[in-house]
Parts: sequence; C-alpha cells; structure tokens
Amino acid sequence: MADANLAVKFGKVIQTPTIFPDEQGKVEVTITNQGNTDFNAPLDLKLYASTDKVLDLNNLNKIDDVSADGNDLLKGTDELLGTLKQDNITLAPGKSQTLTIDFAGSDFRTASVVAPGLYYLFAEVQPGNNITDTNLTNNRASKLITQGDAVIQWNSILLNTIEATGKNGGDGTPPPLAARQQAIVHNAIYDAVLQAPAASDQAAVVEAGYRTLIDLFPTQASTIKSLRDNFLKAIPNSEAKKNGIEIGKQAAANVLNERRNDGSATAQVPFTPGNGIGDWQFTFSDGDTTDQIPGFANQALFADWGSVTPFVLESGNQFRPNTFPQYNSPFYATQLNQVKQLGAENSTARSADQTEIAQFWGYDRNDSFRPPGQWNQIAQEVALDKGNSLEDNAKLFAVLNTGLADAGIAAWDAKYVYEQLRPITAIREADADNNPNTIADPTWEPLLDTPPFPDYLSGHSVFGGAASAILARFFGDNTSYDIPSQELPGVSRSYGSFSQAADENADSRLFGGVHINSANVDGVSVGEQIGNFVFDNFG
Repeated sequence: MADANLAVKFGKVIQTPTIFPDEQGKVEVTITNQGNTDFNAPLDLKLYASTDKVLDLNNLNKIDDVSADGNDLLKGTDELLGTLKQDNITLAPGKSQTLTIDFAGSDFRTASVVAPGLYYLFAEVQPGNNITDTNLTNNRASKLITQGDAVIQWNSILLNTIEATGKNGGDGTPPPLAARQQAIVHNAIYDAVLQAPAASDQAAVVEAGYRTLIDLFPTQASTIKSLRDNFLKAIPNSEAKKNGIEIGKQAAANVLNERRNDGSATAQVPFTPGNGIGDWQFTFSDGDTTDQIPGFANQALFADWGSVTPFVLESGNQFRPNTFPQYNSPFYATQLNQVKQLGAENSTARSADQTEIAQFWGYDRNDSFRPPGQWNQIAQEVALDKGNSLEDNAKLFAVLNTGLADAGIAAWDAKYVYEQLRPITAIREADADNNPNTIADPTWEPLLDTPPFPDYLSGHSVFGGAASAILARFFGDNTSYDIPSQELPGVSRSYGSFSQAADENADSRLFGGVHINSANVDGVSVGEQIGNFVFDNFG
C-alpha cells in the first residue's frame, strides 16, 4: 500500500455561493503534494457546509439519509454538498493543482443547512487506489463565506449561536427564548444604526451584535469575539470606526438593561397539570418515554412565559382568543379525528407532499435555528434578493424579531391559560372523553415529536402569522421566493406570498400530528394581528 501526503486549501472565491436552490457560485481549491514521492492516482474532493468551524462527520446531513417513507427526520447539523471524483491526478513533490468548484455544475449543490449571511465551507481530499494519507492534519480546509451587509451577517451569527447551544447534547434555546434573544440583538443593532450617521454604521452593527450576543450566550463568547475581531479588522481605522464601536456598545447596553427584569429569567416555574378531562399532561414525545428534551424532561416548558413583558404589545393576552375548542365537543372530535388520520407516524392518508411539509417546517431540534430562526432565514433570502440597504435591513430584522418575540409571549400565554392536551394524549385516552365520535388508540404515535407544552395555540403558527404579516408590510405579501430547510437538505419549496408560507407552516403541525387544526388556524390569525400591531407601533 502506497503512502501520500496531500494538503488542501481554499483559494479565491470567484463568485460567492448562493443558498440552495439558487445553485450559483465558484470557489477555488488547491491540492498540494507535500510528500516525498510522486502522486499518481485517483482522488475524491468532498465539499461540506457547516454553521461553525468544526466539521462533524458523525452528525452529517445527506439527502440520501431520508427514509423512503419519510418517517425519519434528519438529525445532522452539517451537510455534504457533493464529491468531485478525479480519475487521475499526477503531482510531483511540492507541486499543486487548483480545481474550480462550480456550484452550477452537477457535482455539487449549494448549502441548505445554513443561513446565507455567514457560514463555512469545508474541503476534504481523499486519495484512491488504496493509498493512505500519512498526514491527516492538512487534508481538510475551511473557508468563511459571507454575503450581504453587516446586519445580515450578524443575523446569521445569531442563528448559528442559537444552533450551537443545542449541539453535543446541549439544552438548546427554546423557541420563545430564541425569539426574545433575537429581538434584543436586532433592537440594539437598529438603535446603533440610527445613531451612527456620522460614524461607521458597519462598526456600530458589529459591536452592537457582539455585545448583546456575549451577554445572552456567554458560553459562545470566544467564538463570537473571534468573529467580531475579524469584522472590525476589515474596517479601516478612523475616528468614524472608533465612534461606531462606542455607539454599538452603548446601544447594546441600553437594550440589555431594558430587558434585564422582563420576567424571562423566572418563566420556567414548577407546574402541576390539571386533573380534569381534557387537561394537558406531561406529554409522550414519540410514544415510548416522556419527553426527553434536555433540561426539560417531565416539565412544562416555560409555563410562565405568558407573563414576560412584551416588547410592543400591551400584554401577552392582548390578542388571546376568547374561546377554544372544548375537549368533549363534536367540533373537537372532528378535529381530533383529522389529526389522528393525517398526523399518524405511519399514516396512509397523508400524501408524500404533506409529509415533506411537516418535516420541512420542523425546526424542533435543539441543534437547529428553531422556528423563529427559520423566518429569519426567509427574511435574509428576500432581503438579499431585493438588494436592501443596511439601514433597511436594520429596521427589517428589528421589527421582525420584535414581532416574533411578542408572538412567543402571546402563544405561551394562551397555552397555559387553556392547557389543552396534545393529540397524542387525547387519541390514546379517547375512551375517557365521553365522546361517542372518538375511538382510543393506545399505541398511536405522531410523525413528529411532541414538544413539552400544551396544544392551543400552536407556537409555530403564531410565529408564522406574525412573521408573514411583518414581511408583507415590508415587501408586499405577493412576493415570490424559494427556500431550503435545515431539516431536508437538497429540498426546496416555492411560495408566491408570505401568507402562503405561513399557512403551510401551520398545516405542517397538523400533518406532523402535534396540533389539532384549530390551534394552527387560530394561531396564524393571532400572529397576524400581532405582526401588524408591532409593525404599526414599533419604535
């Protein structure tokens, strides 16, 4: 068996890669023979994408991993983008060959699991013909890819940071908390931009994002500081830069101080479920054991989040529905039988497209951007397509994330006021509901895992309603776009409006078996009211 010592590094980014499905981009990768003998053999050049600088091959998403019946969600965070197979490369010692990776070609696709503003590409070279690479420290290289302005880039850093809290078995950042943190970061960025007409707005954005993020995510501080230092290094030294940094620092301090006692720190309170018929109970996530979301096993997640001080709403109950579907009513029975049929893990009534919808909008994994973050991905894509200015994006992401934060407060308010049980509990215990129109199935399981909080309202749907209303106010509802998903690499879906996406996002929870449909439909309606109220009253 022959030996080799091949090194790989990235060269020029000829064309910044887009995000799937807009497969464009060109980057150079150089392979060098650092051994003492000629290399004359086939080799594979693999390309990956990741939200951070650590490529996890044991936690890898490949579209081929999706099972034929669609029941198994992907669990990885990094993504294989393709492999370039070279039948033969000849390199004398010390010699190099540069290859151009063209994402418009057939060998590679652009990334799905990242946000376009900032992510990492990895290149890895593997020799063939049973040749062993004797030095594995140099056969892999990474390249930071950025797109858009500082606001979009720091929005990506924010999403990447949220994802990082759930990696390696971490507790993650639950959706309403993620939305709050996003609002704090982007309100600080927006305030900094407003104050920076005579200063560097880029420096102000960087510093405001940095200061808020290290306060909210202290365990990620070293990674965030490294990115901040690199961004500031790229801005020429000047009085404007110095002033921008100071403005960003102060804007962050102001927003953090405003939210310091908003009730979020005490929202995870002990909770005893009711014992009446139809009351929510600690939920079986997937039919085997009680929910094992790290840090929240056998708990009700954020039972007092509805009491958190809103950013713009007058209170968490401002748009709370006056009624909800009564557990033993004929209407509820119809709703329950619908989710029982369409949302079952092995449903024969659910179409392949409906299964894809359920998975595409999931974002329930701790190591994902979470549902509020998915709407930030959408906003990034549209803002980049429209050519927004930095000032436009500062306001867009501030209003969007403020609306998402208040949507989380409103959704959790309704959840713990109505305490409606989840479909998995209602279906398994239907014999006790005194309703002749329902039949118990004690082994029923949903397609998606059931989160540890009540059914009504659907948080996904309230988030989607709020985000779609705000995006429609910025861009017009009838905006067309294609988006990927962290859950299904290599799959994209197309939308002709933001309201269409919000409705499909809501439908996903019915198809996933985790909500009756009223929780979704009413959730979108409440979210739209919140989004429009926040847009009209922001600032």
